Amino acid sequence: MSASVVVDSRWKRVGGVSPTALSDARLQLHHAAQIAVSAAISYLPKRSDDSHTALTWIASAGALATEPITGAGTVRIGVRLQDLTLLVLDGELRVTDSFAVANRTVADANTWLRGRAAEAGLDAEGLTSGKHYTIPEHAVARGAAFSARTASELAELAGYWSNAATLLEELARDTRGASAVRTWPHHFDIATLIELTGAPRRTIGVGQSPGDDSYAEPYWYVGPYPYPATGDLPPVAAGGHWHTTGWLGAVLPAIAYVGSADQRAQVAAFVESAVAACRRLLEA
Repeated sequence: MSASVVVDSRWKRVGGVSPTALSDARLQLHHAAQIAVSAAISYLPKRSDDSHTALTWIASAGALATEPITGAGTVRIGVRLQDLTLLVLDGELRVTDSFAVANRTVADANTWLRGRAAEAGLDAEGLTSGKHYTIPEHAVARGAAFSARTASELAELAGYWSNAATLLEELARDTRGASAVRTWPHHFDIATLIELTGAPRRTIGVGQSPGDDSYAEPYWYVGPYPYPATGDLPPVAAGGHWHTTGWLGAVLPAIAYVGSADQRAQVAAFVESAVAACRRLLEA
């Protein structure tokens, strides 16, 4: 199937907050999401690809949530992005309990989560906050309270996630070999992985990062694997460029498209062009 992307009217315009002003809110959200991930690590069967730790965008709740966890019933633990609120969702994705973490600590949130685990018929003593990976440092990891002063930035990040989920889910539906769309708790990117047919194994990762050491702002990336030689990389459309330091991929930083009259069309054009470029590189 074609990798052409069609984005619907759910796209939320971003750029009301400068893309480079989101770093602190992004880090706080990353740490808040780890609380939900604790439930996944504690109560879901481990998978070799770590996908049991990944979160799914739940549009109706505006939240990132775990896969279903079975206890006395079925629950998911999530975090609502726009206001840093932890959620318990039932099997119908209805919110049954919540805990606002603004002005509270990670320890407070873990205490709340332990109580919700017990109510769900899970082993509360088996809940662990330990992780087999590290994430960027923030004061909340050392006992500081989450900030209540990041509302506009969090709402902006929620828009980026909603947009990415919309586009990536459309791409995954229409592209042969594409995986489910997941947010990975380590790098905190939302992505799908396209596996090309034939041997050896070749993949194209398509996703959006909220920002990291490479770019201090949200950005889209499309990356081929294994990495081809960087001497003759094909051009990509719609303001994208190739990133070649530390990792290889076509990149579209938010600053390159937030001023566009039609943001979704520019992002979609970039993704389509970059996926096609990666296919050419991997199939050469």
